[in-house]
Amino acid sequence: MQAIEFLTQAEDGIIKIPKKHIKNFNRKIRVIILAEEEPAKKKSIKKGHFSAIKIKTKGFKFNREEANER
Repeated sequence: MQAIEFLTQAEDGIIKIPKKHIKNFNRKIRVIILAEEEPAKKKSIKKGHFSAIKIKTKGFKFNREEANER
């Protein structure tokens, strides 16, 4: 089996094979379609939607054993 890759745009359900590859397709072929994903649209965040938080950690002692008991 021979694999040939090319990019094309489907129009009304028709996929055009580039002329340079047509001679390779004069036999039974298997078609696998991989559609490229469109980039995700960024969601706009309203100004002031998130607010910063400050935590004072001075004097905080972390006990790993105590944390793993839970």
